[in-house]
Amino acid sequence: MNNCSKALLASFFWLICAGAAALSSDRDQPINIEADWAEADDIRRVTVYKGRVVVVQGSIRITGDVVTMYYDQKRELTKLVATGRPARFKQKADQGELQRADAKRLEYLVGSDTMVLVGTANLAQGKSKVSADRIMYDTQNSQIKAESKKEERSRGRVRIVIDSNQQ
Repeated sequence: MNNCSKALLASFFWLICAGAAALSSDRDQPINIEADWAEADDIRRVTVYKGRVVVVQGSIRITGDVVTMYYDQKRELTKLVATGRPARFKQKADQGELQRADAKRLEYLVGSDTMVLVGTANLAQGKSKVSADRIMYDTQNSQIKAESKKEERSRGRVRIVIDSNQQ
């Protein structure tokens, strides 16, 4: 594994642990990535994993057909993009509940601690969930913005389920 790939993995480790509700012990766990194919491009500062990609760190699990990691000149991760049918994210929170997300495209923007889910997007914790065509989740401030388009299957509606036990 070259230095670029090691820097990407270290940055990815930081990225996943940025969520405030994340299981705090996840950041101390090793990262394991499995894929059918992988390629790092030092000039473009991009690493791509393809084919039934599975990324695991502690309780965190990301799966997708393709996972792409973008990094800056300092080799710090700036964005992670997972695509699939669907791409999936799950992580156990310190409170014990499972956080889950899935969409055709899942982006994590490191600088703003924001997860963007696009295309048949779902975000859930416990029995509460939000479904829409696009969901923006500010993980640091626990803020969600969801929107849907009329031409999509959801018929232009954002759907929310609130578990009465979490109020």
